[in-house]
Amino acid sequence: MNFRRLILILVSAAVYQVASAEASGAIKFGFIASNAPPLLFQFENQNNPIPTGGLIYEMAVAIGDELGGDYTIGRIPRKRVATNIINNKIDLVCHNSKRWRLPFADGALWSKTLYTHANVLVGLGDVPFATPDQIKGAIGTVENYFYADLDDRFRTNELTRNDSPTIEVSIKKLLTGRVPYIILGEIEYSYYKSIYPSLHRSSFALDKTEIQCSLSKKSTLTLAKLNRAIDKLQDRQVISKIYKRYADPNTIPKPVTYGLNSNDSPPFIHFDKSSDNDGIVRGGVFFDIALEIGKKIQRPITFVLLPRGRLDARLASGQIELVCYDTEAWAGQYAKQYHWSSPIFRQSDLIVGHAGDPEVAKIRTTDDLKGKRIGAVLNFVYPALTPYFNDKSLEREDAGSGAANVEKLSVKRVPLILLNSLEYSYYKSNDSRLQKAPLEIDSVDVKCAVSKKSTLKIEEINSAIQELSKSGRLQKIFAPSYLH
Repeated sequence: MNFRRLILILVSAAVYQVASAEASGAIKFGFIASNAPPLLFQFENQNNPIPTGGLIYEMAVAIGDELGGDYTIGRIPRKRVATNIINNKIDLVCHNSKRWRLPFADGALWSKTLYTHANVLVGLGDVPFATPDQIKGAIGTVENYFYADLDDRFRTNELTRNDSPTIEVSIKKLLTGRVPYIILGEIEYSYYKSIYPSLHRSSFALDKTEIQCSLSKKSTLTLAKLNRAIDKLQDRQVISKIYKRYADPNTIPKPVTYGLNSNDSPPFIHFDKSSDNDGIVRGGVFFDIALEIGKKIQRPITFVLLPRGRLDARLASGQIELVCYDTEAWAGQYAKQYHWSSPIFRQSDLIVGHAGDPEVAKIRTTDDLKGKRIGAVLNFVYPALTPYFNDKSLEREDAGSGAANVEKLSVKRVPLILLNSLEYSYYKSNDSRLQKAPLEIDSVDVKCAVSKKSTLKIEEINSAIQELSKSGRLQKIFAPSYLH
């Protein structure tokens, strides 16, 4: 259940980001779903993977940052690249080549070269062919991929294509003996060789191709501006450094395991109550912060959704490496097992009721809560109220999330609820009946927590937070217009 819900977070978040891009005029980068690590790390969901890192992801991030302004990412099937570019459903794809797209080359604008791509023939033992002309038999290929040096021989049936939907499936066919050889990119071969030492490559390379961005002629982004950005990145060796990191299996970035709290509610996580599968239509604040931090530290993100009560133990053990909605007071006994980042923002808990209830305005101290009943969130810690809960002078009624408590308040199942300040701003904008008491409790600096058993450095996280704040991206994520 949790895994399925997590998948829906990611899928819906991507859909929402693309929709937001269309509304705001942000530049839309397209990513081809069949790309595999290290070109593209994706969180899989059958036919709806979500890109979170990789060579072509980082190239796009570098270009997007250099261009300035907002940009988003979206997945597209390879066979729809041409129509999506021509119709401007996406602005550009930055792992493309005129050589691959001959039928549609004139339908797009083509950038300067980013880097050179080449393929190799891969088998489970020494490859006996000295030149491409000697290759015989069936070869594992990826559907809708164009192999320029072998295309004529495929069309005349001198060679037989054995298509797979992804590189990973093609490799499985090789490992299980269903095909004798497969074609991989040189950079892909280096990555998978480190995982499967039995792989061997040909002495020759195939299909050497200059990789470019294909840009929609209808895009608001001009080719001149795109090329200027690429020139600046090339001059600073940004592109070559990214390529070198991914070309060497010893320096390929490893995904960071990031914990999400399933007891959170909007604006932290957005659930779709109208959906039969109780999915999530928008990623939410701390989902988006995770992706932004991943971009800054240049590592893919793997998401894990767990109840609040299980996050700390997983983080302490190193099964989860990073959580970015935490603080020492909430972590309790686990706090010393984490490295703590600089603050992301300051948050307080509020006592919330309905404006029509005169008792709400009278709550000015914690003692004024004695004898009352209040809606709280399961496994959440409220230090200022803990003594009152312990001696039963304040009755605590737990719900699964802040959203559930807002519903309970709306139908008068509880007279008061606890919401943090960000939640209150969000729900107040949707329901003017909500009224906070003139009392704030448990003000804390919300931070990221890094497991001490992770290789992730807290200095990296602090630097990322500082950069996000300085660029205004962090503030934009917390802006009311973004949260809705």
